[in-house]
Amino acid sequence: MRKILTLTALLLVAALTAAAQGHRSYDCYRTIDRIKVDGKLNEASWAQAPLSEPFVDIRGVDFKPAPTKQTHMKMVWDDECLYIAGIIEEDDVTASLKERDAIIYRDNDFEVFIDPDGDGKFYFEFECNAYGTLMDLIMDKPYNEGGNFFMPWDCKNVRLKVHVDGKINNARKTDKGWTVEWAIPFDSLTIGFDSPVKLKTWRINFSRVEWLRKEGPEENWVWNPTGEVNMHMPDRWGYVHFKDAPVSDLKK
Repeated sequence: MRKILTLTALLLVAALTAAAQGHRSYDCYRTIDRIKVDGKLNEASWAQAPLSEPFVDIRGVDFKPAPTKQTHMKMVWDDECLYIAGIIEEDDVTASLKERDAIIYRDNDFEVFIDPDGDGKFYFEFECNAYGTLMDLIMDKPYNEGGNFFMPWDCKNVRLKVHVDGKINNARKTDKGWTVEWAIPFDSLTIGFDSPVKLKTWRINFSRVEWLRKEGPEENWVWNPTGEVNMHMPDRWGYVHFKDAPVSDLKK
């Protein structure tokens, strides 16, 4: 009985912590130049897009120890695509998986979760490692509601590139990190609604899985904490607000 009460208390604390922390939000502006998806983030659009808050432990901003390496994201958009940049500080860039739809979080990875209409149903998950290996899938609903994933789904015309500031799998040299750049077509995210670009606010979240020790456990550093080690809680994700204005307006 004591163990049950303790578990209940821990779950309650986690839920209250997540609720108290609220939801992060990001204002996503239009591009001002053509985005070349190469992982290098050289465009003026990226230079002027706001940098997100640093990622925190999935269990909350006050959870200790805090992430030991910095992670940020940026977003911009045009009529065709949502562009996402992940900026990952890393002194030892490693990767092993090269096959599409491998279980990417077995490597250090960067993950994106998107629910355009915010109903917690038919949402999208994207993962990649430093090789640029992609895993993408659809969830019909969260696992704790009996949800199932559909791995055969491939996001049509998605573009993904990684740039490594260092050398992959060379522990003798100190790396600086890696950046990942995505172009996700709006037309490929149309499950359950006509056109997601018409929806001005989406639920979204980002995660970084980091294996500080080969034997684990892995670290889960995220943009918007869920309060427990579970990314499949769409009601605890953040928000992206699409602004129909150029990103250059931010400097005015």
